[in-house]
Amino acid sequence: MVWDKMKELNLDDKIEEHLKDVSQRDSNAVEGVITDSEMLQKVKELIHQGMDPRRIGEQLGLSIRQVNIVKDMLGKM
Repeated sequence: MVWDKMKELNLDDKIEEHLKDVSQRDSNAVEGVITDSEMLQKVKELIHQGMDPRRIGEQLGLSIRQVNIVKDMLGKM
């Protein structure tokens, strides 16, 4: 699970508290992005292009909440 990995990396204390309380579905989707280097690179590129979370989600098949969680994690790493 992605949250276990965040704890291993000592990043869990940097994640906003409300983002730690997510559904299993969101957690699985976020884990899939974070652990897939190609998908993670796509997210980074879309953020760099200035896309908002809704458009990023549409491009990658993620919800806005899932995109926001990934963005928050990227900002902390």
